[in-house]
Amino acid sequence: MLRDIIRQISTGRPECGLAGKTVGLVDERSEIAACYRGVPQNDVGPRTDVLDGCPKAEGLLRLLRSMGPQVLATDEIGREEDVLAIEEAVHSGVTLLATAHGRNREELLTRPGLERMLKRKVFQRLVVLSRREGPGTVEGIFDAGGNRLKEGRVWGSWSAQR
Repeated sequence: MLRDIIRQISTGRPECGLAGKTVGLVDERSEIAACYRGVPQNDVGPRTDVLDGCPKAEGLLRLLRSMGPQVLATDEIGREEDVLAIEEAVHSGVTLLATAHGRNREELLTRPGLERMLKRKVFQRLVVLSRREGPGTVEGIFDAGGNRLKEGRVWGSWSAQR
């Protein structure tokens, strides 16, 4: 899902009046772009620069300082150094797209770095996914204050809300 979102942000949606944006992707373990000899094997969009095999915190700061992205993306954040790099990026005016693993928002709040970012409202949206009805089940979409905006549908399916 993260790869698809990155691709769509990079490509844009001209039919909706949305231009593509430059994306800086830190792919620490080559799980998103799957680079081979520096070339992404997965489609991450035409305006995406990939920093492959680099620690997240270091990669986020390198991309921020050298590539001028409009959006920074990475997966599985949570370590203290990740949090510091994300805070610097956010204060630079860059939009951030990131994932973090946890059963729910409350579990994320038990991790000090994530707790600090959630309490400071670093993220505008928090999307909670599960496998309850198969991979990509959207359990809820929350705003920065933790208020539920949407709930209960499977990614790609527009079935009735629960």
